[in-house]
Amino acid sequence: MTLRPESANDSDKVAVRAYDWLGRHVGYVSSPELPRAWGALRCSEQNKLRGMIVGSNIEHPCVAFECVVLDYKGPVTDLYPQKIFLDWKYTGPVLDIPEEFDNLVYMRDEIIDRLTERDEWDDEAQAHFISLVKRFSAYLKYDISGEMSDYRKHLIEMLTDIGDCEFQEVIDELTMSAGRTGRETTCGSVLEFWKEQMQSADTRKHLMVHQRKYNAKTVEKELEEFPENLYFEWKANPERFVSKLYYRHIPREVIWRFVSGIAFVEMTNAIAKKAEDEKAIHEKRNVILTGDNASYIENKE
Repeated sequence: MTLRPESANDSDKVAVRAYDWLGRHVGYVSSPELPRAWGALRCSEQNKLRGMIVGSNIEHPCVAFECVVLDYKGPVTDLYPQKIFLDWKYTGPVLDIPEEFDNLVYMRDEIIDRLTERDEWDDEAQAHFISLVKRFSAYLKYDISGEMSDYRKHLIEMLTDIGDCEFQEVIDELTMSAGRTGRETTCGSVLEFWKEQMQSADTRKHLMVHQRKYNAKTVEKELEEFPENLYFEWKANPERFVSKLYYRHIPREVIWRFVSGIAFVEMTNAIAKKAEDEKAIHEKRNVILTGDNASYIENKE
């Protein structure tokens, strides 16, 4: 098999494709392995890696790839620069963080604490831990922030280092959810989750309070300044927009400010449109033809 960077990939600019010996595209390097792959690629004068498949997993379709790289200096740590997103200026309203995200933080901390007590586990405690990690993985699909992407990678490494075969199923689930297939198949779920948050009664009440304080046109102008024209991507194709966010590792705080701005602008525009429609209905005119002249009589209904 051969690994090659896919520079033309608009969604993930650091994607690495895998080809078999017949030149067929067979998949991508998973997200947790990308830093290691790019570390090896930067040592390759031909910008490709050739090697052998040394293992496979049928249940979670993937293969393990091995190659020899001379003078390997370690994984690349700057694949997803965040400064351009951290420098984005936003002065609009910010929604409360969803409860699901708070639950993720709680479960993340609980996982860390329980791993430190692993020497004291019995079979029941280990079963409870595996259930916790599976629940964490299920919630994780809603949080596509850089922090949670990094933690998922860290958790995979910790569980792999333990070397307990009992953890292999959750390792595979976490790895697949971080891969291209897992990300693409959850875009719709993320989008629905965001829409529910943006359109909920609590959200509308929260934004209505701030309607006079913030100017929707100013907020939208700031949204348009979001890096890489992602606001225009949202307006053109929200699901593709979510797909792109998966591959940017943007801090959660920045993503949520962006989502809050979108919710505020869309709610304000919807209110303005409703007012215009009601005004148009109220001011509707009936036309009565009288010979060559047209008389307009206001409809009082």
